[in-house]
Amino acid sequence: MTPSLILLGTGYTLTRLAMVEARSGREVLAVTRDSARREQLERAGARVASLEEALESTAGAEVVVSIPPDAGLDSRITEALARHPPARLVYLSSTGVYGGARGFVDEDSQVDMSSPTARGRFDSESPYRALGAVVLRIAGIYGPGRGTHTRLLAGTLRLPEGGGGRISRVHVDDLVEAIRVALALGVPGASYCVADDRPAPQRETVGWLCERLGLPLPPTVPLESLHESLRGDRAVSNARLKALGWRLRYPDFVAGFTAVLEAEGLVAASGGITIRRILPEEVEAFWALRLRALREHPEAFGASLEEDAARPLDVVRARLGNVGVQVVLGAFEGSRLVGMVGLRREESRKQAHKAMVWGMYVAQEVRSRGVGRRLMAAVIEEARKMEGVERLMLATVAHNPQARGLYLSLGFQSYGVEPKALKIGETYVDEELMFLSL
Repeated sequence: MTPSLILLGTGYTLTRLAMVEARSGREVLAVTRDSARREQLERAGARVASLEEALESTAGAEVVVSIPPDAGLDSRITEALARHPPARLVYLSSTGVYGGARGFVDEDSQVDMSSPTARGRFDSESPYRALGAVVLRIAGIYGPGRGTHTRLLAGTLRLPEGGGGRISRVHVDDLVEAIRVALALGVPGASYCVADDRPAPQRETVGWLCERLGLPLPPTVPLESLHESLRGDRAVSNARLKALGWRLRYPDFVAGFTAVLEAEGLVAASGGITIRRILPEEVEAFWALRLRALREHPEAFGASLEEDAARPLDVVRARLGNVGVQVVLGAFEGSRLVGMVGLRREESRKQAHKAMVWGMYVAQEVRSRGVGRRLMAAVIEEARKMEGVERLMLATVAHNPQARGLYLSLGFQSYGVEPKALKIGETYVDEELMFLSL
């Protein structure tokens, strides 16, 4: 009988592991404080528990610990594990233990004890290793919703002068498989580095992403101004983990980011359309398309052409840059903007669990190419990234079968119709109200 799987610290990576295992029928007990992840886990069939309950259930189970040292819980967790010994134990650490090391790095490389961050991470491994844990030292994790591309699209990424050194990374799905291999075959007390086959200079990775996304290279800054994880030049070996039978689905950043961008609808598919965030410097193209939408379909928008035509572009530009509150995605055919959709989260405390879809429009000449569906799929993913957002809301013109069919096919549910929601001249427009549970 397969033992239960207990996940302590179910964040980005362990949520994906939990969903894979729970959907296969395995009993999964997950600890998380994130309400959005809780709902996602429970939908997949995992049981969400408190840390106290999970620690009382570890005897004979397989346990993965992903709670960082700065949470201050290592002593409490290891003492509980000693009382209730698991059948297998994996501890997720970081290649950050090597600190400022440069060049080739493997499990036998010297840990950088001069760096407080590296030393703290290394010290946290020891009590778990004493219990027989398999320690995974993980390179930079990326995947849907997380990685260099998200900072690039948000406009927050900076390149070091000179292009930067090599960075090792691993796709989250390959990391999930590494954890499964470690649980099954890892040697108790041993360390394994987790990275793909090709460490790459930052300039190479960022340049490739900019080309795929149709973006200019970001500004450069002095190397010393970047986070220490971005200042190194390390090639992390994965040979020891591969010797256990680990196989990479995404052996380098090209394969991995290609899959990520396709999953997020951010690359041109067969229709030649790219979906990505509209940048503040693209405000003129955005506003021209917005005014065209209001001119062609005044019944589909709460705003009026006259009001928006008079709005200063500086105000619009500021809104495009306010990524903490709202996101505006665009569909680009080459460099031409041909579609758009906005997402705005509610700001009041009592409504902060909701976000609103607004301004959905696709130019007539590119309709029937799946652009609307890709825009909506991308905006749903953006909503899922917003911490604490549980519901996505929208309003559409009542009796519009095309729009209604699209939203229903994406999982939206109707909860009513507002009669006479809009008044255009002497004509009233009813709106159907819809929501999607994230």
